[in-house]
Amino acid sequence: MDAHWELVETEPFDSERLRGWEGLFTQGSGYLHVRGSLEEHLSDAPQNLTYLRRPANVTAEQFPSLKAKWGTFIPGIYGEHPLMGKEMANLPAFLEIAPAIDGERLDVSHSAILSQRRALNLQTAVLTRTLRWRTQSGKMVEVGFERFASAARPHLFVQRMTVRCDAPAHLSVRAGINSDVRTSGFDHLARVDFARIAPDQIRCDAALDTGDEVHLATWASLAGASWTFHDTGRAAHLEAFIPCEAEQVIVFEKRTAVTASADSQRLDPTALLMLDRRYEALLAEHAQIWQQRWQRTDVLIEGDAESQLYLRLALYHLMRAHPGDSRFAIDPKAAAGDAYRGLYFWDTEMYLLPFFLYTDPERGRMLTDFRIRTLEGARRNAAAYGYRGARYPWEGDADGVEQCPNWQYRDHEVHVTADVVYGLAHYARATDSPEYLTQQAADVLRETAVYWLERVDWRPGDPYPSLLGVMGPDEYTPISHNNAYTNRLVAFALDQAALVSPEPLKSRCLAVARGLPIVRRADGLVMQCEEFERLAVLDFDALWLDRSQPFAAQVAQERLYRSRCLKQADVLLLMMLFPDEFSDQEVRQAWDYYLPYTTHDSSLSPGVHAIIALRLGLLDQAWAFWQRSLAIDRDGGAAEGIHIAAQGMNWQIAVCGFGGMRTAMQSEHLRLTPRLPAHWARLAFPVIWKRQPAYIDIRPEQVTIENRSDRTLTAQVYDDRRAIPAGESAHFSAPR
Repeated sequence: MDAHWELVETEPFDSERLRGWEGLFTQGSGYLHVRGSLEEHLSDAPQNLTYLRRPANVTAEQFPSLKAKWGTFIPGIYGEHPLMGKEMANLPAFLEIAPAIDGERLDVSHSAILSQRRALNLQTAVLTRTLRWRTQSGKMVEVGFERFASAARPHLFVQRMTVRCDAPAHLSVRAGINSDVRTSGFDHLARVDFARIAPDQIRCDAALDTGDEVHLATWASLAGASWTFHDTGRAAHLEAFIPCEAEQVIVFEKRTAVTASADSQRLDPTALLMLDRRYEALLAEHAQIWQQRWQRTDVLIEGDAESQLYLRLALYHLMRAHPGDSRFAIDPKAAAGDAYRGLYFWDTEMYLLPFFLYTDPERGRMLTDFRIRTLEGARRNAAAYGYRGARYPWEGDADGVEQCPNWQYRDHEVHVTADVVYGLAHYARATDSPEYLTQQAADVLRETAVYWLERVDWRPGDPYPSLLGVMGPDEYTPISHNNAYTNRLVAFALDQAALVSPEPLKSRCLAVARGLPIVRRADGLVMQCEEFERLAVLDFDALWLDRSQPFAAQVAQERLYRSRCLKQADVLLLMMLFPDEFSDQEVRQAWDYYLPYTTHDSSLSPGVHAIIALRLGLLDQAWAFWQRSLAIDRDGGAAEGIHIAAQGMNWQIAVCGFGGMRTAMQSEHLRLTPRLPAHWARLAFPVIWKRQPAYIDIRPEQVTIENRSDRTLTAQVYDDRRAIPAGESAHFSAPR
């Protein structure tokens, strides 16, 4: 296996790093997602720890120190937390395959493990694990595991284990389902029933406290085995005992099918198991789909093996996490953990959508259609605040209803409603589909505009409208006035609404859009908000003693909220989205001013800074932020799940930063200004530009664009603009 395609854990078992690897090794079919937990589980890592999670700043929130954290998630299947609201429920765990030799059960935290290797093949989305185990009686045992969430059959999860012992032994295998799990410390399973539906099959039917249901069926296969069934109430398993000869390879297979009440059609998990397909055939059809996905998305980097591997890891999780269904979106932890409760944020439009728009527009449309489908939920949110129109949620469920338990984000981080419109417009422009805005999305544009027209204030003495009491992308500056990012995005949303609105709504939209101010200092500096320079100045060196931990974990929120400190890019994000509205001098001025105040406590921050640094020619700083963004989920960062918005930004850094590609929101034609790191020999990637597939190959001395469509493609590299005929390639020389 090419090392550029394989994420490998080779070091000895380390309980402190296990949860991080579980997050990184998460597998999913879009419908079903399973954390990368060990098959045999750990005897000293119970999953029923119960505690009451309270609303908090998630950046600084301390989660219980669990050795392992199982996770089985289906987007749209919720529990109801007493304080936090709806949350995607952690469902019964079904990975268990526990071998024992002569009665000694495998447990890597207590057994004598001589070597172990786990590897996720990103190319095929298959997780493998091999280990050598010396039993207490001195027998040498080799165990291998392999598993995948079928891309061809999204309800199906397939596992296989092989065992070989150097001496005759008695092998037992236990395979089961365990529902004694918690979500954010809470037990959402109101009812669980197990049944043995065949000698080698178990069924689990569970109901959650919301009324949602989930159904699982597991089939175990071991030649010559006779199975016994054990039901302990919250868990059930099958167990078999067979003799094995010296050096004999024993093969065990397990398949689990999962269905839920949120499914678009009622499916029987037992019937889904009845496949007349061998393991190899199931694996082959699954791998073929992943091969097709990589053909559409793979970004090739030559000269930097580490960047290549971790960028592919980002793309793997982006593809895995997409639900393949417009009834849902992608939650901030990519269904690899419950920290963000499986809800939907502005991450969808600003950080995730671009990857799909330029590699798989059909899936990009599912994400924008999700917002159109949840318009009624947005109306309910607006009404709850006493407004007409539609207000999209800061943390929304599958119906678009607000679930955020923290008042400051829920009440004031209103820019999400404008971000949704930006995403709708981005889809329309990226796919050359203007009718999408005037037809499918028209109600969203008008209804959100009605909300904004009621949300703006006209202060006495001011001849212009203001947006007061808002929180911009920087969540450490709450309840601010005329946040530049928010005002510009709202103006954009109102402009879009004017295109589909009759009078007098059209004129009102245009008047407010033209009047919302972008506040500037006397020297031209774009101010994050009106009062930014009236906030206290902090001594970061005195307060931020441990730079390996977030700043917010070391100072009180009260201090954050009255001081000049940023969680993430705010003005710089605005400048990234609308690059032609700000000169290089203005961007550099904002960079120099805001960077010293920025903590980068948010995983969304390094990516924006990398792209801005590349625009300014700050190559060393761009490289440092690229490395920082790539590393967010390494070394334990994925313990509570994948930072999927940061992974979406990693694609944007590579393609829009180093590759220099303007988005369709920034250019009418395909346009690139590459800025490769000095040690990269090549950067190459496919894109779909306004329904025209192309392949871009960037090298230090030359850029090649292959037009893979059936019509002429207009492309510009640096200042050289050309029309590339269908099926042909054009070569552009890099400037000296």
